[in-house]
Amino acid sequence: MKVSKCCCGCSLHDGCLIIGILQLIFTCIGTVVCIIILASSSFLQKIVDQYCSGEYNTTDLDDDFCNSDPISAMKITIGVYLAISLLSVVVGALLVHGTRTRNPGLLLPWMVMTGLSIIANIVMNIVQIVTVGSQAILGAVISILLTLCISGYFLLVVHSYRKELKENAVGGNYGNQYGYKN
Repeated sequence: MKVSKCCCGCSLHDGCLIIGILQLIFTCIGTVVCIIILASSSFLQKIVDQYCSGEYNTTDLDDDFCNSDPISAMKITIGVYLAISLLSVVVGALLVHGTRTRNPGLLLPWMVMTGLSIIANIVMNIVQIVTVGSQAILGAVISILLTLCISGYFLLVVHSYRKELKENAVGGNYGNQYGYKN
């Protein structure tokens, strides 16, 4: 499947630039948020300690929550998100640079990561439905549909542009002026 233009009638080249720049903006924001959360873990630990000591006069304390180590779990989870955000910054930069230099090889990492993130989103939503139950069905279905529509369309745009670059290459020499290989 291939498209000839991006949304709003702009060219595939411009569409790939927009997609890459948006990814860079949002993943940079995500990276900063992860760093702030990790830096404020001592503050969050004080809140958890106050909650578990009964300082907030809660009569329904969650023993599982208080007996576990929620801050360590949060640090691990946010650390994973931080690593993914940093990888997304690199992949987004490759998409922008590959689009600017018309190098189809630099578009491939973005396509692979986007494909994997679509699959991961679907799997996580199915797991959520299985573990939470029927309450999670509507949210999971909406999340899957949005992911498939938006990320799937962006993937189709980048794939189409990559295919266009490869078809328009004279003798397969695209990107050689920059020292890149296929």
